[in-house]
Amino acid sequence: MKLNAKQEIPLKGMIRSMLTLIATVFILSSCSMDDVDNTPENVAYVSLYQASPNAPAMDISVDNRQLNYYPFEYTNYTGYLRFIVGSRNFKFTPANANNIVADTTLALGAGRTYSIFTVGEYSDMKVLKLEDTSEAPGEGKAMVRLVNLSPDAPALVVSANDQSDPIFTSSNFMDASDFKELTASEYDLIVTSPDDSSIQLNVPDIKFQNGYYYTIILRGYHVPPAGNNNTLSAQIIVN
Repeated sequence: MKLNAKQEIPLKGMIRSMLTLIATVFILSSCSMDDVDNTPENVAYVSLYQASPNAPAMDISVDNRQLNYYPFEYTNYTGYLRFIVGSRNFKFTPANANNIVADTTLALGAGRTYSIFTVGEYSDMKVLKLEDTSEAPGEGKAMVRLVNLSPDAPALVVSANDQSDPIFTSSNFMDASDFKELTASEYDLIVTSPDDSSIQLNVPDIKFQNGYYYTIILRGYHVPPAGNNNTLSAQIIVN
């Protein structure tokens, strides 16, 4: 969605991704929307992303109603789904099991937009909630933020190979930047660390389009444990 006014808004810019639901993973009817007037006064928009690099496939329940049809696996992303506003209880369990690995109650506001991430080691899984608000980008600009979800990496820096100054600096685990206005263009991104010269992750050919909102997610292990292949990597999602 292209925005024309400089204002703080919930990021519903990619509502079409919500409308298509990325529904091979999630069931809208399980978002507790069945019995509620489906208007902006009653609805919040929530996306979920699974970033725990050693977790098994999981099930998600919201207010004790199962949300997903297929197991929620590492790097799965839902796009925005509709939820009743108010306090919603989210529980995460291994698929087809009953032991709860994360349990949190989140307040969802009318017309607001949120991103929820499951993060960290499976044995100590945490839930990170972000409210997706930002000024509208100027003409020829995109809004981009960084979320660091690598549980064992040192502070990370994101640069573009044709710019002298980093785009994002000193991002630690579970840090989330504000949305930052960038020129809408194609970028070759580089992830490095001031604390470990062995880290250099190249993320080429990333297009940030005019008027759009993006999240750069850094996920996976800097040094994976034995038997785990989920190494440090980046994913760019559209909000």
